[in-house]
Amino acid sequence: MSIKNLKYLVLSAAMLTCATSCEKDLQPYSHPDCYLNFVFSSSSKDDEATIEDITEGNTNPDLPVIYNFKFSGDVAQDTVWAKAKVLGYVVDYDRAFALEQVLEEGAENAVPGVDYIPFDDPEMQKRMVVKAGENYVNIPVVVKRTEKLKTQSLTLKVRIKENGNFKNGYDCMQTRVFEFTDRLSKPSVWDEFNLDYYLGYYGEVKHQLMIEWSGMPWDDEYITDVYNTDNAYIDYMDQVFQKRLSEENAKRTAQGLDVYREADGTEVDFTPASWW
Repeated sequence: MSIKNLKYLVLSAAMLTCATSCEKDLQPYSHPDCYLNFVFSSSSKDDEATIEDITEGNTNPDLPVIYNFKFSGDVAQDTVWAKAKVLGYVVDYDRAFALEQVLEEGAENAVPGVDYIPFDDPEMQKRMVVKAGENYVNIPVVVKRTEKLKTQSLTLKVRIKENGNFKNGYDCMQTRVFEFTDRLSKPSVWDEFNLDYYLGYYGEVKHQLMIEWSGMPWDDEYITDVYNTDNAYIDYMDQVFQKRLSEENAKRTAQGLDVYREADGTEVDFTPASWW
């Protein structure tokens, strides 16, 4: 056995011993079975989440991957990505894996063949492969830009499906939730980073103004990057937005127009929410 493979074997064995709180005991690693788990980011550090991160509440595996066609130009469909990791031997040949949809109770579930390309589609199956010599894989989910997305968000919950190459891994790492839309929606990290206390309460009109006035998307990826590198910049931008809103509302009033309001009539306001 090569040193590289031995390294992965030792790492796999260590991970298996620490995951008893994930509701499923995997086999001791003395046989050729391999497992596949989704990879999650830890909210406590900029790193890959461990079993402990999930069971201790530092990482929420149900937090969706958000995709918005609003930021993708004039495309009819696009690929949203998630990452998975092999727990077991690294081999010198390609290995196919399988996925399936799980209906999410209370959500507007995506319809296979209508809202996304089904995982049993031949073209998708060509892409669902762990390459030889690798133990990580980027998982493609191809979503379609349908008319319904202009008025609502759709949910697609994906589960790793056991096949001849991979058994199911830890229960808490077997599903990944995707949400996609073609309208502005509240970024999933807005509440995680308490942006109400930086920028005021969320609103779709406010979000659109933030994008137009800054030239930045203010989506999950952008907000996370700014928050983790320099969250004081968000305070600065709040001052910029407040000043711009005051100027634009004055212009609108002079033209006999109403000030900027959300759909429910609430006036757009960038005043940070109070901590108490």
